[in-house]
Amino acid sequence: MQHADAVYLNGTLYTGDASRRFASALAIRDGKILAVGLDDEIRALAGPATRQVDLHGAMMLPGFIDGHVHPLEGHQILGDFDLSGVNDPQAILARIRACADATPHEPWVYLGGANLAAFGAYPTRQLLDEIVSDRPLLVVGFDVHSGCLNSKALDLLGITSATTDPAGGVHERDANGVPTGVVHEAAFYRVCGRIPQLSPAGYPKALGKAHRMAHGYGITGWFDARVEEAELKAYAEAQRAGTLKAYMSAGLMANPRGDAREQIERFATWRETYECDTLRLHTVKIFIDGVPESKTAALLEPYAGTDEYGLTLWSQEALNEIAQLADAAGFDLHFHTLADRAVRMALDALEYVQRCNGVRDRRAQLAHLQVVDPADMGRFHQLGAIASVQALWGAARPDQQRLYADLFGPERAARNYPFRSLRNAGAMLAAGSDWSVTTMNPLPIIQTGVTRVLVEEPGSEPWNPDERLDLLTMLEAYTINAAYALRFDDCTGSLEAGKDASFAILDRNPLLHPVEMLTQARVVQTCFRGEVVYAEAGAAH
Repeated sequence: MQHADAVYLNGTLYTGDASRRFASALAIRDGKILAVGLDDEIRALAGPATRQVDLHGAMMLPGFIDGHVHPLEGHQILGDFDLSGVNDPQAILARIRACADATPHEPWVYLGGANLAAFGAYPTRQLLDEIVSDRPLLVVGFDVHSGCLNSKALDLLGITSATTDPAGGVHERDANGVPTGVVHEAAFYRVCGRIPQLSPAGYPKALGKAHRMAHGYGITGWFDARVEEAELKAYAEAQRAGTLKAYMSAGLMANPRGDAREQIERFATWRETYECDTLRLHTVKIFIDGVPESKTAALLEPYAGTDEYGLTLWSQEALNEIAQLADAAGFDLHFHTLADRAVRMALDALEYVQRCNGVRDRRAQLAHLQVVDPADMGRFHQLGAIASVQALWGAARPDQQRLYADLFGPERAARNYPFRSLRNAGAMLAAGSDWSVTTMNPLPIIQTGVTRVLVEEPGSEPWNPDERLDLLTMLEAYTINAAYALRFDDCTGSLEAGKDASFAILDRNPLLHPVEMLTQARVVQTCFRGEVVYAEAGAAH
């Protein structure tokens, strides 16, 4: 008998398999799970050279899979002067000044992660000119859908009163039609291409940061939700070098202004060129709408007190076309759908695809889902659509709740992020973070999905409490369901014999403590294909 390379004993193992059973021990050999079971069963597989690890009752679970994240883009977007968590306008302005002072040789002053809504109206060029006037400045909002430029940046970019808004984008203007420096969606993304700090030269460094962050949180795989060829080259180079220590699924970005057939043919070429082992290119990412804060999320009924319905980047006809072509070429679909009109458009496109292309194993996802019309809840199950949920957003500060009530009106605001309703209607939930918009750490995200209370405000009233989920549902969403959605369920997502030995170990069993204490747990070890890729100092491994 061949002995195990390592056995893990005396733990609580959440297997995530079809029966969602628990076990106490696991054996691995050659990077694969050899067996899962009780201590005595697994101990019998140990030989003289087998490494034995006593878990002391701690929990082992499949490595978390982040079903929607921006690991390369996120590390670049945040930059070296990350504004995440800074909510005071004067503190934001002071950090902008500090960034300018600390980077005198950079051609641009650049900061990401900003809470632009903290200013009320987003900061204009006049306000930013008071802080930095001698160099171009870009401040990026934490949602990565908007940015703010000073006058020097507008001049350098050639943005004037005569500049037209790009399709799917907005240049805010004053009463005289002069650009204020605030840019949204396609207008913002066009600016990003001109910023030196966001060039592809930084991708290898960003990928290294992404690995360290993910492994420290027990994450062994992710869906990079917005990928162009330059990012694919960085991932492929890491794969060739043996440094890609994660299951990576790429969201190949569809462009509503491009020829649909040419795009799908190009994606098929990329798939043939770059796909290898844990780097998989089987998903086309389609942005349908924007975000509610800038009134670019697409609504079936107008924003409260206005005649504005938000922004759709595709017509239904164009969306149907690219969805059908992508599906026919064997791609899955991943839609950005913040609000109910975008959700309906995506579901209608999936219905069209099924009529045109017939039955096959489809794993389409609709991401974010802040507002879903009740009439569309059951269509997820009917069409096999997976709900890609960012559960941290199911809690909000009082000022955010007031903002959404003002934007949507009380009835729609009272059903924001209807995750339990979707699950009860039969939808599969796959979890993700959408980092760098919010934390990549699964533990506070899982806790918030269960409590609908901000982690930093324990004891406060839950937001829309009827939409709370249970802990096991959240664990499924972050493991086997996310692996299924990304087609990695053949090798990971559950602890089963024959699958890769990719798992995370927490320092305790969270099922024995109130869920409000989940964020007190720590990841002490992360293993990818049998290799310990993260270990807390002093942890046995």
